[in-house]
Amino acid sequence: MLIITEQWHLRNFVCALPGVEILDPGQVVYSETRTNGVVGRGVILECGPTLPDVFIWGFTKPGTDTIRAIVYNFGKGPKIQKLANDLGNLTVISNSASLSIEKLPLAAEGVYTCQHILQPLFHGLSVTRLHFVIILKVPVTNPYIVMSDSSPVEGTSVIMRCGLENGTGPINYIWEQESRESQLTTVAEIYDDNRFNVTDVNRNHTGWYRCIAINQVNQQRSDRVWLDTIFGPDQPQIDVTPFSVTERGYSALERETVSLLCQASSNPPSQYVWFYNNSQVFTGPQYTITRILRMHTGHYACLAQNTYLNTRSRKTITLTVYCECSHKSLPGFWWPPLLNPLIMYPL
Repeated sequence: MLIITEQWHLRNFVCALPGVEILDPGQVVYSETRTNGVVGRGVILECGPTLPDVFIWGFTKPGTDTIRAIVYNFGKGPKIQKLANDLGNLTVISNSASLSIEKLPLAAEGVYTCQHILQPLFHGLSVTRLHFVIILKVPVTNPYIVMSDSSPVEGTSVIMRCGLENGTGPINYIWEQESRESQLTTVAEIYDDNRFNVTDVNRNHTGWYRCIAINQVNQQRSDRVWLDTIFGPDQPQIDVTPFSVTERGYSALERETVSLLCQASSNPPSQYVWFYNNSQVFTGPQYTITRILRMHTGHYACLAQNTYLNTRSRKTITLTVYCECSHKSLPGFWWPPLLNPLIMYPL
């Protein structure tokens, strides 16, 4: 609540208006108006509907009681004082006592007082004092995101902060996530707190993040920042081509080309090592055996490694290789066509 004490000394104006008779010097009409302004924009302060005989504009800084003149007109045109330069681009609107202030700086916040005096014919003086309390709002500037960890490990926490250089509160914050597939999702709306806390981070949190800062004046969106969740490797998945499954596992026919493909979700991507009966045979995700033989029957294991986290996972399959014999019950022999079916010919 603003309390304004009226202390009028009208004799100062009598010398400027010779022959004026003050009929009732004790009566002063005054009013108070509160106006919200915006830093960098403009405001108009109206001091009566017509041009008075005398007017003085004064300015009082917040937290002080001193009124300092910024404009006056004793009937010979307005005189703008040096103090007005600190309050923005201040001009007097023609044929009036109203002020126009453009490009308001933060220093323009305060109380503006217009002392407005008319000398109606045969009616003495009409005195009006108007108070304009200007409360300036600062637009939010372009926000920026600061992360406590831009590459958190899955299962840990990360705090994102939406930083601002300027902006009058209260400020609301909206957080958006853009996935790898460019899908935009609002993940949080937070009132007057610029922090977004993500607990128990998982791989679905990976993506681009933006924050939007909103106050009573405007809203601004930050540039996007990438959050890269570190995880894995998961349990490997082994795909065998050609695909054939028996009770004992996978199977293949002799002299076929068999491909073993290992995949394990991981960030950064997994490194792969293949083992045959516990002996390392290949490095890479895809292990191919051309013209496979029965001697290749055995256990094949894929080891997936995340070298950043120094973590690993492993999966083993059994591959049985069969010969291309007419009767698999007699391995090592084949039945030539058009010959005596009762005679077996050794290979």
